[in-house]
Amino acid sequence: MRIEEMMVQSEKMLSIGGLAAGMAHEINNPLGVILQASQNVLRRVSSELPANASIAQACGTTLSVVQTYLEQREIPHFLEDIRESGLRAAQIVENMLSFSRKPDAEGSSTNLANLLDRTLLLAESDYDLKKRYDFRQIEIIREYHPDAAPVICRASKIQQVFLNILRNGAESMMETRDSGRVPRFVLRTLPDGSMVRVEIEDNGPGMDEITCKRVFEPFFTTKPPGVGTGLGMSVSYFIITQEHGGTLSVRSRPGEGSCFIIKLPLEGYPHEQSKTANSHR
Repeated sequence: MRIEEMMVQSEKMLSIGGLAAGMAHEINNPLGVILQASQNVLRRVSSELPANASIAQACGTTLSVVQTYLEQREIPHFLEDIRESGLRAAQIVENMLSFSRKPDAEGSSTNLANLLDRTLLLAESDYDLKKRYDFRQIEIIREYHPDAAPVICRASKIQQVFLNILRNGAESMMETRDSGRVPRFVLRTLPDGSMVRVEIEDNGPGMDEITCKRVFEPFFTTKPPGVGTGLGMSVSYFIITQEHGGTLSVRSRPGEGSCFIIKLPLEGYPHEQSKTANSHR
């Protein structure tokens, strides 16, 4: 029964990924119109475009008068808000596309700090999470070591792991939000010998030793019945260890938050290394 449930969940995730990609493409079209139209409106009242002044004169006024009116009514400010919001939406759509995209068969060189930042934007737009908690209220502390080199990995898969950990951390911090403690993530990247280490630390309620030992087991969850599948962390563990030849562990104590530690090899995941070795034979 457990295997059947896992297969159903896998099919569901594939369907959701396809739906997200389709929605992203559909959103891109009207979004492009919004961005282009707001840019055109700003250009049509700009003094840098000679035609604007001549058309204003033909209408019995001056461009300066038009600009003064618009500024008094804060129209340029509103247009800039539209443009900035459109650009933010475009970034969210791009993240949706990269997350739902099939993983690169060969992997690619990926800056893990940049990937963490892109995943944060994705988490901020997570509809299910926003229904219960505003991710943007979480304090984010970045401790990115400049010597943490890019790694060869399947970026969309690693992003899935980051998102799972961030989502779980945000949900756990909800449990202590009435304590007056400001929810906080500390994100770290740093070199670790032949690997790069990523740490995602929260200041939530933490976990006891038994929970830490079981957190990567399939179908294990501390959530109430009917909430969650218990697959997120086990899938994450598989992606890191089996698909990328890395390690995934957790450090936590009750009342002291949790820190998930990911280590990825610089050379890439195992079958990439074997392909490189074969090419030199």
